[in-house]
Amino acid sequence: MTKFCFNCILFFLMISSLGTVAQSVLELVLPKHLDDVIKLDSSTISNEMEEIFWDDHLAVFVENEAKVYTSNKAIQGEYTKDRNYLIFKPYYPFENGMNYIIRTKSVNSEDYSYQSFLIEKKKKVANAKVINIYPSANRLPENLLRFYIYFNTPMKKGEALKHIALVDAEGNIDQHAFMEFKQELWSGDGKRLTVLFDPGRIKRGVVTNSLLGPALQKDKQYHLSISSTWQDVYGQQLSETLQKKIEVVKAYRTKILVNEWIMEKPEANSRGVLTIHFDRIMDHALIQSMIQLKDRKGNQVAGYWQILEAEQQVQFISEEKWNKGKYQIVIDTRLEDVAGNNLQNLLDHNKTDEGNSDTYQCIDFKI
Repeated sequence: MTKFCFNCILFFLMISSLGTVAQSVLELVLPKHLDDVIKLDSSTISNEMEEIFWDDHLAVFVENEAKVYTSNKAIQGEYTKDRNYLIFKPYYPFENGMNYIIRTKSVNSEDYSYQSFLIEKKKKVANAKVINIYPSANRLPENLLRFYIYFNTPMKKGEALKHIALVDAEGNIDQHAFMEFKQELWSGDGKRLTVLFDPGRIKRGVVTNSLLGPALQKDKQYHLSISSTWQDVYGQQLSETLQKKIEVVKAYRTKILVNEWIMEKPEANSRGVLTIHFDRIMDHALIQSMIQLKDRKGNQVAGYWQILEAEQQVQFISEEKWNKGKYQIVIDTRLEDVAGNNLQNLLDHNKTDEGNSDTYQCIDFKI
């Protein structure tokens, strides 16, 4: 009877190793918020151990149905070691409502231990859906670099390209249009995905472009398809398949030149808006963070940028009336158009091209 009970206990420990608190779990410090780190008591790890082996002793995974957690599926991040802990910080913050698995191993053991954790589970929405796709315009340049897809709910990770496709007018799917990443490019809340076209299809003269040609070709029509089979983190599918129409126009082959922007100034002592008309479609996600408005003392003017006209225009909405005086628009030279060109250089440039090394460019004006 004693032997039978002992075997039962061993069997139970084996089949419940995932998600249970093994001995090494007591040495873990779990994250408390999305930007937090995971810490493992470094007394379990030899001080002489090389950094390349740290991920074998502390690895983090998104929980999956197959319960398979191999190193090539681990979340990518940065490892550091202090006197007391081995610390893991993911390249992208943890996400609300996502179940994670931590795999640990003591230096004196060949066996892994596992523990699961969840940071704040949000209430699921009634209908999961795509709410925005940027660029919002349908007429897009041949060398378009990326799409931003916004959802109203955190989506399942690691399977985006199973549900996203570039389809031509004849219904053919381009299987090599987009870049595949080990870690998909999601926002911290899991509601915005960045989808990059393969730069090898965009840049002229490289092997991929020579063999396959550009993913988008001038004067042709396509659509970006997002399938309703995609599930959010709660297991509910998108309410409908969405198709964004694309009409391809000539590529953007010049750097962004701020002197080609057109500005409309507000009147002094008014609550009018400052408007900038760009000469092309700009990158939606970079506008808010890379254009600032300052007063004559160098202080940032209180207000916000509103993006209009399919990302070809912005308006600054001031929180107060405009005073007479000098102002300055400060533009980070890393600001990009939708083809990845910025104020410094072109995405598709020759090695001999001389780029602009300035960090900022400014537009001075008076009201």
